Amino acid sequence: MKDKKNILIVSQSKVGLTETFIRAHMEQLDGNIFHLYGYYLKYYTKDDNPLKEVYKPIQNWTDKLKSLLPHYYYFRIEKKKSKANTDEALIKKYILDHKIDVVLAEYGTTGSFIAPVCKSLNIPLIVHFHGFDASRYDILQKFKDGYAFMFRYAKTIFAVSHAMKKALIAHGCPEEKIILNTYGPNSEYLDITPNYESNILVSVGRQTYKKAPYLTILAFQKVLKSYPNLELRMIGDGELLEVSKNMIKSLKLEKNIKLLGGLERKHIIEELEQSFLFVQHSLVAANGDSDGTPVGIIEAMAAGLPIVSTRHAGIPDVVIENETGFLVDEEDIEAMANYMIKLTENRTLAKSFGTKGKERIINHYSIEKHLSLIDDTIWNTLKT
Repeated sequence: MKDKKNILIVSQSKVGLTETFIRAHMEQLDGNIFHLYGYYLKYYTKDDNPLKEVYKPIQNWTDKLKSLLPHYYYFRIEKKKSKANTDEALIKKYILDHKIDVVLAEYGTTGSFIAPVCKSLNIPLIVHFHGFDASRYDILQKFKDGYAFMFRYAKTIFAVSHAMKKALIAHGCPEEKIILNTYGPNSEYLDITPNYESNILVSVGRQTYKKAPYLTILAFQKVLKSYPNLELRMIGDGELLEVSKNMIKSLKLEKNIKLLGGLERKHIIEELEQSFLFVQHSLVAANGDSDGTPVGIIEAMAAGLPIVSTRHAGIPDVVIENETGFLVDEEDIEAMANYMIKLTENRTLAKSFGTKGKERIINHYSIEKHLSLIDDTIWNTLKT
């Protein structure tokens, strides 16, 4: 029987609504899970307490000593104190105090920050890339040296698609360290039965440039010329939300397109149950930003919805063209509109795609398989 290990998950920010994969790691990996988040090692605990506040008693003690022995303090302790209170030192203390066995870094950027700390303590490091961290030009340039160090030290690098694996190798990661590990959906999505006779299409994804919600809107506008009773419900927040609102208003599509913002899982499930088709027009943004493998597509397939999307990043790994959905080239809104129309007109085909998609997720992309691979990797890492 395996002993439970102390696993420290570090992420660059507090886990958001769309980062269901990180939440699954925190809640379901086999171990005692600790979590720190923040950028440039300015870390917070899972309870939103700054790491410096966690160790505030140390600061209080040194302040008291300073008042009692000012001369001794300034000349003998000040230099040592300044070093002991650095962010890196506090993280090291946290790792040692909690007897951490292994660190799992969510996103390559976080792995770059924590790698030197792990090496100084001889703590194994595993890094899980997710998307922008392997594609955005500014990130790749900014973290070039940090990634090189991390690639040398880390025991394992997880990639979520074949395209990402290829990119990481091009950026200098040894191929033998990379393990392909696409996400799996929460099991609740597998209980969904879509309404294949409804007039509702759904999109789930942040309103960002790599998701190109404006192109989905323009494609849907073409569909409405033939089927004006259809409705598109778009779930997700982001920097393009106002752009999408203005576009919908200017095109006079308010009755047909609803922007629902970010939603909790239970509400997403309700929307998927009312829909007959999932659409998303992912592409490579001007700054290089790219998806890994969109969780929204995996969850929609688990729910039994057919997919209309793009040949982008890890999407072709999951969606089998002409079997579980239709894929188009990036920026081809004409083809996207035509496939929406085809599945609107042929609900038998839509149901067939959806059924085969659910089967594909169950057989190849379960959350159990995703987590088991991480668990096994952690265990094997600690055995060596």
